Amino acid sequence: MAELIQIKIQHSAVLTKLQKQFNTSIQKINTLKNKIQFVKAEIEQIQVKITAEILPLEKKLFKIQVKEVIYLDALYQQSIFKKRDTETLSEIILERTSELIKRTDSPELEDIFIRHNNGVSFEEANEEANKMASETLKDSFSSIFGIKFDDDADLSDPAKFQEYLDQQVEADEAEYEARKANKKKTAKQLDKEEKQRQEEKNLNKTSRQIYMELVKAFHPDREKDELEKERKTLLMHRITEAYEKDDLFDLLRLRLELLGTDFEHSNDESLKYYVKLLKQQVAELEEELSETTSFGQTSFFGPSLYDRFGSDDYQTLEAKFKKEISNLKKIIKNEEKQVPFYKDSVQVKYLIDQHRQEQKNRKRRGFDINDVFGMM
Repeated sequence: MAELIQIKIQHSAVLTKLQKQFNTSIQKINTLKNKIQFVKAEIEQIQVKITAEILPLEKKLFKIQVKEVIYLDALYQQSIFKKRDTETLSEIILERTSELIKRTDSPELEDIFIRHNNGVSFEEANEEANKMASETLKDSFSSIFGIKFDDDADLSDPAKFQEYLDQQVEADEAEYEARKANKKKTAKQLDKEEKQRQEEKNLNKTSRQIYMELVKAFHPDREKDELEKERKTLLMHRITEAYEKDDLFDLLRLRLELLGTDFEHSNDESLKYYVKLLKQQVAELEEELSETTSFGQTSFFGPSLYDRFGSDDYQTLEAKFKKEISNLKKIIKNEEKQVPFYKDSVQVKYLIDQHRQEQKNRKRRGFDINDVFGMM
């Protein structure tokens, strides 16, 4: 493992504020890089294990649930219930069929869906539901956050929603900057802008100085020894990659590893820019970690696949999969026992009453934005 860069001083001395900030930023970056690497490795495991262990069980469960819907539809077509109960039974069938069509390929389901949805196909109904959910989402976020949405804005999934928000933020910022540019600036504002430009120039210069030090020491072009030339070529690849990625952490680590630079004696001016660049890198890595852990997220407030299966402070990946598989097997076993009840009108009447009670509870609960995202 590469040595972690830290400013160390004699026990009788005290670290300055900048030295402490440097050390803290380095530690954060190191932790974030390791976490991102760990999460990406676990995501690869999750994808393999879902394919091998979860999907076959889910396929088996969906097959049983399709059979249950077919039995319910057969009872519905017998017209043995009162009108209100028959209508509720049709709602149950439509609701279950809608969910199953999304998850499994069964030709019977499309016909059943059309029968219980006034002749409208699932594809047509799904398109309309997405439009309605998108409009509800626009209204909600407009009233709560004051965000304006174009009439044709596509917000049908979290990724598209985030992309649209990013575009809106960029447009608002551009408009704000344009208004600022058209306003006559005070001497104070001009002075501030000049200082910001100079600061940005110094930040870029800091990374470039480290890069140029390493290039001068390890550029392979003037190396005559073939083995050494090959070694320097590989090093230059690492150096250039770190510089092009604006990865000051890796540039500093390479400088320490290859040149043995004494960071303890860096002046405050250099440390100031090191700290600023490192803090920027911390923010970028935090965003990358957030994006990485959202792998497999299908709704705005729902858990991602990584939340569901990735290791956390309480359970390992293996333990989570073991628990999930155990639960799925229990559900399948229970569903298999329940299948005959879906042919029994007495049992189905109980199901109808239960569904009606759940609808009442939902109405009492009122509006829930999760219901909107669940429609998508």
